[in-house]
Amino acid sequence: MRAEFHATQALLKSIAEGASADVVILTAEGIDQLIAQAAVLPQTRLELGRSGVGLAVRAGAPKPRIASLKELKESLLAAESVGHSKQGASGLYFASLLERHGLADKLKKRVIVEKGPVAAGIARGEIALGAQLLCELAPVAGIDIIGPLPAEVQKYYSFSAAVMKASKKPDEARAFLAFLRTEAVRAAMKKNLLEPA
Repeated sequence: MRAEFHATQALLKSIAEGASADVVILTAEGIDQLIAQAAVLPQTRLELGRSGVGLAVRAGAPKPRIASLKELKESLLAAESVGHSKQGASGLYFASLLERHGLADKLKKRVIVEKGPVAAGIARGEIALGAQLLCELAPVAGIDIIGPLPAEVQKYYSFSAAVMKASKKPDEARAFLAFLRTEAVRAAMKKNLLEPA
């Protein structure tokens, strides 16, 4: 079994260019697009869960306060650098949040990660304060999660899975989806800050 991890938009682009897989796991909106394009079997759709956007620092670094929008703004402006992804759902949302609150041009340094997880840049010390989905931050070593964005600016993303129409192993793909419904997987989701559906 082989797995590839990329932002939903990058995966949708690859699929549009002819890439295929047995199972795809994307944001719910991404699965909606693939259903509309008849690229997945709609009856196999499985709602997995949701995760909000969070912030993290390098392990051991001071944790700025982000409990309110006011604290979040102050912490972002005080940070040596602020990072988010270019294509990931959380990165696109976080970029719009910075623009909406007039922070984008006031940050000391903004790091926009083209490829790979923001959390890896935080762990390497390239990003002082990074935004990413909590479920993507949770499994990464070398970082400390500060917490979710304040409730008034939080955004949740739901994830779904489905079997691709072009799957060469549809029975195994369906078995994998059945596995994703097990209690062990649901427990792992919770541990990794993904709220099971």
